[in-house]
Amino acid sequence: MIPQLITQLLLAASLVNLFPSPGTNFNSATSWFSTLPSSSAADLPAPPTKTDLDSYGIVTSAPSTIVVDDASGAILYTNNPDDVRAIGSITKLMTVLVFLDTNPNLDSHVTVIGDDFIGGGRVYLRFDDSVTLRDVLKASLVGSDNTATAALARFSNLSPADFLTAMNTKAAVLGMGSTHYVDVSGVDSGNVSTARDLTKILSAAAANPIMAKIMPLSQVTITQGSGYSVDIDATDELLTSYLNTGDYQVVAGKTGFIPEAGYCFATLIKHDGHALRVVVLGSASKSSRFKDAKGLAAWAFKTFTW
Repeated sequence: MIPQLITQLLLAASLVNLFPSPGTNFNSATSWFSTLPSSSAADLPAPPTKTDLDSYGIVTSAPSTIVVDDASGAILYTNNPDDVRAIGSITKLMTVLVFLDTNPNLDSHVTVIGDDFIGGGRVYLRFDDSVTLRDVLKASLVGSDNTATAALARFSNLSPADFLTAMNTKAAVLGMGSTHYVDVSGVDSGNVSTARDLTKILSAAAANPIMAKIMPLSQVTITQGSGYSVDIDATDELLTSYLNTGDYQVVAGKTGFIPEAGYCFATLIKHDGHALRVVVLGSASKSSRFKDAKGLAAWAFKTFTW
C-alpha cells in the first residue's frame, strides 16, 4: 500500500503543474484564457458574453464566493475566492470520490458499527443492522451523515492514515493547491479549502456517474435488514426551490457547516442547457447560504449570454 501511495504522490506532483493558476474575475480586462491550461483552451467552448454591462453582481452574506461557467471554465464573478477557510461537510465530496476509487460493490450488505460514530448532525442508520453499501453512500451524500461517511472510509479497506493521504493526493491531482484534509466527515476545522478550489471538486463529483445519480435526490428512503426504515431529506434545499424546476436543474451540490466555517454550499446548476458552478463560503445562516447561491446563479444567468 505504501509504495502505491508514494507513486500517487509523485503523480500528483507531476500533474499539479498542468492545472491553471488562480485567475481573475471575468469582468476584469484580463483574458479568461489566463485561467486555463494553454494546451486545452482552444478545445473548450467559448465563454458566455456579459450583455448587461451595468451589473456587477449581488451583495451576499458569504465573504468568499465564486461563479464559474461549467463548460468553458470562465470565471463570471468572484469575491475573495482564494481565502483559505474551513469547509465542513463539503469535505464529503472528496471522501466519497476516494471511496469510489476503490471500486466497491455497492450492492453488498454491510453494517455500520459503534466505532464509526462521529458526533454532529443526525445518525440515520442503525448500528449492527444490515444495509447496502449504496444506502450508506446515500446517507452520506444526501443526509450528510457523519457516521455513515466514516463507515464508508472503513469499508474502503484503507487504513485511516492511508485514506486521508489518498484524499490529499487526489486534491493535488485536481489542482486544489490550497486544500487540505485531516478528517473524512468535515467536523474538524483543519479541513480547509477555497471557493476556487471547491469548483474543481464539484466538477469532479458531477462527472462521477454514481455521485451524479445521488446528489440530485431531494429525499431517499433506506430500509435495513431488520425492517427499520428511515426517510432522509437532503440538506441541499435548492433541490426543492425554483432553481430545480422547469428549465432549471440542480445537478450536484453539497452543504457544509461547523462554527469555524460558517454556512457553506457548493452547487452545479443548469439552465436552458448551460451550467454554472457556484460556491459560497461563510454565509451568515443556514438559509442565507441558499439565498446567496440562488442570487448569484440567477444574476449570472440573467447577466450573461451563451
